[in-house]
Amino acid sequence: MLMSLTKKIFTLSFTILLFSCSNVKSTYDYDKSVDFAGIKTYQWDTQPSAAFSHANPLVAKRIVKAIEENLKIKGLVAADAGDIKISYQVNFEKKLSSSNVSGAVGMSVGRYNRGNISVSSGNSIRETTEGTLMIDLVSVAGNSLIWRSTTTKPVSGRDASPQESEKRIGQLIHGVFENFPPKKQQ
Repeated sequence: MLMSLTKKIFTLSFTILLFSCSNVKSTYDYDKSVDFAGIKTYQWDTQPSAAFSHANPLVAKRIVKAIEENLKIKGLVAADAGDIKISYQVNFEKKLSSSNVSGAVGMSVGRYNRGNISVSSGNSIRETTEGTLMIDLVSVAGNSLIWRSTTTKPVSGRDASPQESEKRIGQLIHGVFENFPPKKQQ
């Protein structure tokens, strides 16, 4: 019975830790005066993302592919002279975080089948890297920003396989485009 309780506590603790690490913050903003229903074509503006593309060409290709797949789902078509220009930027920032509770769980079983479960506490400081992906849609006619999405997420999985990396990027960008085109305000 003690082992069953310990197993449940460990599983619950691990699940909470896992979900607290998958924190994704995503926001978007747009120009309310734009008729997004009239946007049918797009072209790429590679200048804003050039530095990242040169440093990380394989990841850059995955980002472009995921953006293009989502735009296709939304009914947009690539063109030499599109209605909008698309660009993206990726930035990384190191962050320090501290906690008053460290995540250690201990268990011991003594004589007469008596057990002890303990949780240790103390200050814990850790460094994480957050990645920010910003996707911009700019009106070609007015040369003005009409939609921007900013997504920030802790970076992990740098040793992921190409398939896993493509899957993660695809899921992230699919989430970004869930709110595009924006719903018309009434």
